[in-house]
Amino acid sequence: MIIRAAIRSDLGAILRLLRELGDTTHTQSAHVRMSSAAVRAWTRMENDPDRTVLVAEQRGQIIGTLDLLVVANLTHDAQPWAVADNLVVDPVLRRRGIGRALMEDALDRASRAGCYKVELLSHESRTGAHEFYKALGFSDSAEGFRRYL
Repeated sequence: MIIRAAIRSDLGAILRLLRELGDTTHTQSAHVRMSSAAVRAWTRMENDPDRTVLVAEQRGQIIGTLDLLVVANLTHDAQPWAVADNLVVDPVLRRRGIGRALMEDALDRASRAGCYKVELLSHESRTGAHEFYKALGFSDSAEGFRRYL
């Protein structure tokens, strides 16, 4: 298995994995329209020097993904911080170290970028994921809030 930055041709496999996050609010016809929106979003993401979508690849197949964003910052002596988001591993391959490898690569990239912290959010119902993040050294030191628009 290798962990690498995603390229445009990985987009279909990444979108397949991201469906595992449970976003089922779109109808099939909306999914077709989302296809061009996803390509436009990908173009923005791949042109952002502070953003890296990682993939885990095994035997030519994309089996996991993680989105890493480095955020410029004025506090902490202007050190940036990072957000890790949308970590997904193919359900049939979970508990084999793939998520850990993706997260360790993201942490290494954030460290090399001079980040003083990495944050992530995880839905309160995903207790298994919470244990995974704690095992990687994350702590539940803050309470998160969202306002959907």
